[in-house]
Amino acid sequence: MKTKSIIFLAFTLGIFTMLFIPSCKKEKPGKATITVLDSLNLPVYGATVNLNSDNNPEPGIVKDKKVSDNNGKTYHEFPLECILQVEVTKGVLEAPKSNIHIIPGETAELTIKFE
Repeated sequence: MKTKSIIFLAFTLGIFTMLFIPSCKKEKPGKATITVLDSLNLPVYGATVNLNSDNNPEPGIVKDKKVSDNNGKTYHEFPLECILQVEVTKGVLEAPKSNIHIIPGETAELTIKFE
């Protein structure tokens, strides 16, 4: 009788563990990859890429600024879903503004081209 009770308790504990442990997982952050190209479709090194929520209503201000690498890319991570404005500059040059939608667990990609 005691053995059956122990087995039942272990089985029940195992079921509850399987049900509740996965719900404690943290969601992966949303990622954004921005590619900056010049008018000849060549990557732009050293461009400043500014992602911000300046045009969005409150609450919360989201900002991230990076400089493009040799491949013209910048990589960003955000913990929550957001729609951000993308502003790209290189010296006195300014690319057309765009928006990007970031979703946790996914990677959003956007190519910005200087005209």
